[in-house]
Amino acid sequence: MKKFFLILALLVMSLVLIACGGTDSDSSGDNTSDDNDKEEGTKTEEVELRVVTTMAGTDPAGEVFQAVLDDFQEENNHITIVNDSQSADAGTIRTKINTDFSSGNEPDLMFYFNTVDAEGIIDEGKVVSLEDAEGVDLSGFNSMLEQQRNDDGNIYAAPQSGFYEAIFVNTALFEEHGVALPATWEEYEAAIKAFAETDIIPVAASTEDSYYVVEHYALAAGGMEDYKKDISDKPASWAEALDLIGEHAGLGAFPQDAATIDLAMAQDMFKREQAAMIFEGSWFWGQLEEAGLGDKVTVLPMPIKADPSETGSIVGGASQAWFISTKSYENEDTRDAVVKLFNYITSEETILRIAEATGQPPAKGELTDLPAHIKAGHDLVTNAPAVELPINDRIYPESFTHARTNVPAIVFGEKTGQQVLDEAAELAE
Repeated sequence: MKKFFLILALLVMSLVLIACGGTDSDSSGDNTSDDNDKEEGTKTEEVELRVVTTMAGTDPAGEVFQAVLDDFQEENNHITIVNDSQSADAGTIRTKINTDFSSGNEPDLMFYFNTVDAEGIIDEGKVVSLEDAEGVDLSGFNSMLEQQRNDDGNIYAAPQSGFYEAIFVNTALFEEHGVALPATWEEYEAAIKAFAETDIIPVAASTEDSYYVVEHYALAAGGMEDYKKDISDKPASWAEALDLIGEHAGLGAFPQDAATIDLAMAQDMFKREQAAMIFEGSWFWGQLEEAGLGDKVTVLPMPIKADPSETGSIVGGASQAWFISTKSYENEDTRDAVVKLFNYITSEETILRIAEATGQPPAKGELTDLPAHIKAGHDLVTNAPAVELPINDRIYPESFTHARTNVPAIVFGEKTGQQVLDEAAELAE
């Protein structure tokens, strides 16, 4: 019996040891599994992001922006960025964005017009509300950020820099020909007449590609109050502005082939010092610097014919900004990467880096040690009694396109300003 109990005790002890050994083995196996899972959970997955902007072509920001993307990818080597930027030509980039979003191929991040052009994608929920997006950093922006607030109360886009449009004047040519700089409407018309008698074109412009010409003549004819109206109001001053362009064409204000050249050709005339004035935006400084004209050019506000005391009001603002696509943000594979890239691009360091190349007022921080000609533009904005976005950014795009492309018809006497305005307004109905 004792022998039996001894054998039984040994058997029980053996079973206990086996059980304990099995438990240790299982526990060890579980720990190894947890470690592997942990390693897999923290493993950085490869991500590809596509970015669309207007920083391409002749835009001086293009090269700097690509360098910014290169630096980001070097710091985040698991993220590959496809830079699908397009020409700053409004028609090109708008077609690109509309096609991408309508086909479900929207970019992860885009620098685009936060104007009437973005209404469709905002209404359809295809871009995120930045204030509601987790991880998005909107700190440090100046008043340009609030300018982006949509009618529904949300902010869908973050600005990079502001801009202004004005008369770019070759002061050397004015001095050489003894012509007074156009600070008043009378001086502006006098400058047109004076240069028309020389081999210098008064105003480098395309009368069909006449975005800036139409805007500034509308501002001059009616002042800011009328300028801010909608096409549906059919402001009488807008019709007057179109007729004034025709009248000045008759005085020899524009190139003889103004109806057939495009904006790039007009810019080239000014850069070759074949023209004394051009209506352009602050982004034009990059081209002027490359042409060696920086210290020969200054910017002046459009003289207001309707009320000379209002001269100083300008066309400008912050019409382009950074959007994050809803598709990218809601995708767990791309969300963290696109937010990280957004915060990097909209950091003060990056914004100032790009602004240094363009000369445009930054949305964060301030540029220092500015050349005199760049500072003149910044002062133009600071001292302006009123600043308003371009008409092109506020009204139905086809209406504005119709108005500007019919300027040659007005110049040739085929239509009146009122006829063109009525036709443009009808398209918006």
